[in-house]
Amino acid sequence: MKIADVMTAVVSMPFHKEFHISGGGTPLKTHVLVKVVSDDGVEGIGEAAPFTAYSEESYGTVEHVIKEFLRPAVLGQDPMDQEMIETHLDRAVRRNTFAKAAVDMALFDLVGKALGLPAYKLLGGLYRSRVPQAWSIGIAEIEEMVQEAVHYVELGFHAVKIKIGRDPQKDLECLAAVREAIGPDVKLRVDANQGYRAGEALSILKKMEKYDLEYIEQPLPRWDIEGTAALAAALDTPILADESAVTPQDVVNLVRRRAAGVINIKIAKSGLLKGKRMAAIAEAAGLACMVGSMIELGPGTAAGLHFAAATRNVTHASELVGPLLFKDDIIEGKRFSQPPAGGYWEVSDEPGLGITLAEEVDRLFTTPA
Repeated sequence: MKIADVMTAVVSMPFHKEFHISGGGTPLKTHVLVKVVSDDGVEGIGEAAPFTAYSEESYGTVEHVIKEFLRPAVLGQDPMDQEMIETHLDRAVRRNTFAKAAVDMALFDLVGKALGLPAYKLLGGLYRSRVPQAWSIGIAEIEEMVQEAVHYVELGFHAVKIKIGRDPQKDLECLAAVREAIGPDVKLRVDANQGYRAGEALSILKKMEKYDLEYIEQPLPRWDIEGTAALAAALDTPILADESAVTPQDVVNLVRRRAAGVINIKIAKSGLLKGKRMAAIAEAAGLACMVGSMIELGPGTAAGLHFAAATRNVTHASELVGPLLFKDDIIEGKRFSQPPAGGYWEVSDEPGLGITLAEEVDRLFTTPA
């Protein structure tokens, strides 16, 4: 079996309401879908979900990199030779991790379908069949954020995450209001998305700790490992690394500097293969992991779910809730478009990622001229 083609399709999907983080917001997101086709007709689907308020890549750069660099690098390769393909991808272009992650995702889907195995079997086998989920709340007016937190706690979500990082005082007021509304027993997280700076962060985060936080996610810019390590040493609450944990090498650096207690592995930014390496490094260092979301649609959500199901030290509730934020999804059955029963997603045992694109979406794929 050889890779015969790599095709792309661009899809835009509006949110139910604008989603904001400290770096900005948007009423919709535009993603790049990838289809890798073998010479015997097996197809694998991947998804790139860049967000310019979060990362340097956009849907335009992702599509360009896949067409111009990654497609030529994998054509003619055996899709089961994933370590070699990863080497070809890394040599073809530096960084561009969202584009590479989409191809990686599609390869796992293709190989799983070719072998008749769910993707989790290719990732180490099933460790858990149900994956607990946390709800993530974008920056908005305090009353609106409180109402949203209460609603999703009532639906059974296992934790609530509050986006912070624009206004420290408002962040503190919001956190106090949310904790009072959801009570003392629900896990509560905060995520600054690099919104604070070293000089201001410690004071405000120490005040937040009285609300019994599960962890504090990416309080400082991703490059400020020294400042983050200082926060980790000064706070009782663990620091979770997200933007500063994209590659296995990043995790090694965080471990060496004692700059994180938890690692956020997002399949859309790192890929499944590199994600497993990141989890292994974290586990060897005694750090827990969680599976975050780049607010993916169905394909990316399914990939994250298979990863969480197959990875032992994903011990915190995942945030695979992207399709619930959008007005529609692109997969048949729309299985991720309704809240998971009891706050758990069940992992599919269908081959590959266990998803099929809606027919109208599948028609969008094009091959570079």
